[in-house]
Amino acid sequence: MLPATEQPPIPPPTPPATPSPAPQRTDRRVLLNTGSLAASSLWRVGISFVLQLAIARLLGAQGLGQYATALAWLNVCQILSELGLPQLLVRDLARHPERKRTLFHAALVAQLTAALLIWGAIYALTALLPYQPETRFALLFVTASLPFFAITSASEMLFQASERMELVMGVEVTINTLIVAGSLAVLGQGGGVVALCGVLVITQAISAALCGWLVYRGRLLGDPPRDTSGQLQENLRYLWGHARPFYGLALANVLLHRLDILLLSIFAGEKVTGIYSAAYLVVRVLIILAQTWWQSLYPTLSRLRVQAEEQYRRLASLSIRFGLMAFLPGAALSGGATDWLLGIVYQGEDHSAALAAYSALIWAAPVFLVASYAVNLLLVERRPQGSLLIAGTHIVVALSLLPFLTARWQALGAALAMVAAIGCSGLVGLALLRGLKIQAGLPRQLVLLVGATLAAALFQRWLGTIFPGSALWPLLLLAGSALYLALIWWGGALSGGDLALLRNALRRK
Repeated sequence: MLPATEQPPIPPPTPPATPSPAPQRTDRRVLLNTGSLAASSLWRVGISFVLQLAIARLLGAQGLGQYATALAWLNVCQILSELGLPQLLVRDLARHPERKRTLFHAALVAQLTAALLIWGAIYALTALLPYQPETRFALLFVTASLPFFAITSASEMLFQASERMELVMGVEVTINTLIVAGSLAVLGQGGGVVALCGVLVITQAISAALCGWLVYRGRLLGDPPRDTSGQLQENLRYLWGHARPFYGLALANVLLHRLDILLLSIFAGEKVTGIYSAAYLVVRVLIILAQTWWQSLYPTLSRLRVQAEEQYRRLASLSIRFGLMAFLPGAALSGGATDWLLGIVYQGEDHSAALAAYSALIWAAPVFLVASYAVNLLLVERRPQGSLLIAGTHIVVALSLLPFLTARWQALGAALAMVAAIGCSGLVGLALLRGLKIQAGLPRQLVLLVGATLAAALFQRWLGTIFPGSALWPLLLLAGSALYLALIWWGGALSGGDLALLRNALRRK
């Protein structure tokens, strides 16, 4: 996985008292948001998938585990070094653009200081972690990119506050492409995990330089203030007082996605971590798509909650139904494709352990879709404590179950623990929604969707016994998908009026 800051959505600010310009049509905005976010996410996931496939083939399960461990620690350290400031300042600078220069400088000082302190802490921590020498050195090396990341993070915060999202996308696409190209070149020359971490450091330095140039070229800081005496200390105190809730949400969010790798690397070692990471290759694609789905809908849901509550509730119900309509068969029917893919990763060797882990882990994707649904609706309703409780439930259950189940069943046990953790967090989220009477919860067609998914999966497996061979997975997938679509159409979970209903839910009256 490429280093990326995964941030929770920010609760919408209080509507201004003065009339605002008429917004764009909601359906067009949702399509634009979804398309741009999906394209950016799929590009990152796609090229990351290629890179991890190459690492697994050339360095084996242990090498993949070492690389995944280094990235997991890097992602957590990145969130720690951000101090929750991007989420806070994107909101505040959009309201007060005249403070861009002074708050940008304060954020940059704070994040650079935090980055250096965390790098020092990692240096001390590597002596205590039960890792092999190469993994320890890779971890120490890759976190050297934190000061460069601080510059990138502060700059991208400024891009977002200035509503210049094309700059953020341009930087991310460029740097992620450079990471993959440089990493493939290193692997081609026989380099190992430490050399791959060196690529991450170099590309992060390029990212910092590119962001600094874009800030200067775009004149995004505005004119210098006349009096700057004492402003840095005042702004640092302001950031310290206001960023803490955002810091907690950001840290909880990144732990949701990295806790499994961190715990596995400590309790099970690099090889089991590599097997689990191989199983996670396909699952991560669905996880990213689930995040993209809700991130793209979040601004629209936030606005409709204030302007048209009936449309808001209709859009929320349609969104979770359409999401489950896609994710349930995606989880149930993808086993053949994954078996074929893992055969490529392991180059003909036994990959039954990774396939068994995948068979359990894939169900984390639709369950995560439901948990994210609850998180986002609670944020729309200005209930961030509920969102934090959902994340906390995930973390506590994972900490409780993962060491025990991993010791018993290794990678499969880790997969079961993570599905249980996400499942418990989703149940907590639905209970909070019902208790607060925010939304009805899961769609009424859920029983039909689950039944159609089960029937399609059994049909696909039956066809697999008649026509054995891993190369036939595309035909088996097509047959299972056709039966699933026929069943939900016949049962009324999908109809010709659904798209019109979604379009009407998105339109403003």
